[in-house]
Amino acid sequence: MIYYDGKEGMVRTSNELDIEMMKSKLRRSDINEVWASHHHTPEEALRLSFEMSTLCLTIDIKGMPVAMFGICPQTLLSDKANVWFLATDGILKVRKSFAKQCRKFIGMMLTEYPILENYVDARNKLSIRWLKWCGAEIEEAK
Repeated sequence: MIYYDGKEGMVRTSNELDIEMMKSKLRRSDINEVWASHHHTPEEALRLSFEMSTLCLTIDIKGMPVAMFGICPQTLLSDKANVWFLATDGILKVRKSFAKQCRKFIGMMLTEYPILENYVDARNKLSIRWLKWCGAEIEEAK
């Protein structure tokens, strides 16, 4: 399913091929973060996130996935979900158009789970800046 189709790219439902195409191209900051948080390889992080998500979307530029994101419920009956976003450097090509659309996607997620949360590596300044722009509350580093 296509959720957004713009001149620079689209946002569509993710598939397993996206994992294969992105696993060796994740941004260094995302590689560091998934290793620091769970000791996952890029492929493990992408696959587990894909498999556990109730909503998993891909940002696609002309057939090339540049980012995957979604929500994973914390428990079967919970109103909380973990939101996640993993990208390649290709995201830089659509960062402005995606930034304009990302609040729409957060709104979609909030209709399914009214509480979205997760951890972010304190060294990942770009992600923290984006999360704040999206309206996230950032707690002190632990």
